[in-house]
Amino acid sequence: MTIALTVLFSILILFALFLVLSKIKTPYYRVDQQQMIHVLEMVLTGQATDNNWQMTFGMVIRHSPELEALRQQCLDIEEVCYIGNQTSPHLFSEQGLAQLSDVLAELKALNK
Repeated sequence: MTIALTVLFSILILFALFLVLSKIKTPYYRVDQQQMIHVLEMVLTGQATDNNWQMTFGMVIRHSPELEALRQQCLDIEEVCYIGNQTSPHLFSEQGLAQLSDVLAELKALNK
């Protein structure tokens, strides 16, 4: 009798665990226009961290070719003008900040 109850209880636990795991969804992270604007504004004011930059511009944007083109521009600027967290609060040189300001203007002009 106790073996049957143990098996039944084990099956119920496994079933409940299966139900819970089937309802949990994988987190979904999608970069949008507003997030890109926010991070670029943070970069220009010296408030952004390297992590902010990488989380926004480090992954391919598949849902919008316009945003992907602007992301690529930002990566090209990063390649040349990125100075990182040195003594300055800014992640980019003056030239890079000017170029990112232009990208920000383009981004704000998009109708998304």
